[in-house]
Amino acid sequence: MKNILLTGSAGFIASHLIEELLKDQNNCIIGIDNFYSGTKENLEFIKSIDKENRFQFIEVDIRNFEEINKIIRDKKIEYIYHLAAIVSVQESILNPLLSNEVNVKGTLNILESAKLNSVKRVVFSSSAAVYGDEPTQPKNENSTTKPISPYGYEKLIGEQYMKLYSELYGLETVILRYFNVYGERQSATSDYSGVISIFEKKFKNDEIPNIYGDGEQYRDFVYVKDVAKANIKAMNTPNISGEVFCVGTSRKVSINDLVSILNHKYSKNIKANYLQARNGDIKESICDNRKIQKYLEINEFMEFNQGIIKI
Repeated sequence: MKNILLTGSAGFIASHLIEELLKDQNNCIIGIDNFYSGTKENLEFIKSIDKENRFQFIEVDIRNFEEINKIIRDKKIEYIYHLAAIVSVQESILNPLLSNEVNVKGTLNILESAKLNSVKRVVFSSSAAVYGDEPTQPKNENSTTKPISPYGYEKLIGEQYMKLYSELYGLETVILRYFNVYGERQSATSDYSGVISIFEKKFKNDEIPNIYGDGEQYRDFVYVKDVAKANIKAMNTPNISGEVFCVGTSRKVSINDLVSILNHKYSKNIKANYLQARNGDIKESICDNRKIQKYLEINEFMEFNQGIIKI
């Protein structure tokens, strides 16, 4: 059996990753979370599909090194997917001390314990927020990083720690920079959801959605099942320790496009309410995904028009 630790296991992306991991009979999964943003509903879903009881949940805060280290040691963890984070850009701006504690110290705790307990590999969930508003598009693994929020800086620091532990201590690490992830079970109250789940709720309730800016800002929306696939490939592909991979579709969708698509989906004609752009928001973001195609052999991505129907 493979003993796998998954941090942030009550979260949206984590629930899909666990769902995929449970399909392999050799995987035994320990999930940890403190429910700061994760939900018990996601855990209930996991339990409903875990017919062989190969998933165990432990409530713990990744800022507590002693408890984290005890779990990794006692459960003989071999592989770690590190997804736990405060993922809200706006929250990081309002409370940078807390987001730094979770996103930097928490990540360092995971790495140090992984090193001490001879973990074979850590896969880290990073973000396209590391690029900030640097204008060059599309973004690849060598693009200039210029975060414009504490969250972006914290993810970049996490990446640097991953590389450091790979080079200095020989701990295998792989970094995945997610673009805008969407899919089933995404909370409308989560900033990580970006605009999709929030707009979905608005359209279902016949409410007018708010757009910050002119709506021409665009994103690379990547379906959550494709993100789960990238995580598993990143864990199992040999000879990629220390590497960074951008995870996106290389296709752009504007916020105005999203409104049109949702109007078509729900057979409605709702007009958005346009407000002033927010500090820390990024105007344009699209992924150059040639590296994951080459090294992780991921060549197919869900079309946005198809993925949005599944929500």
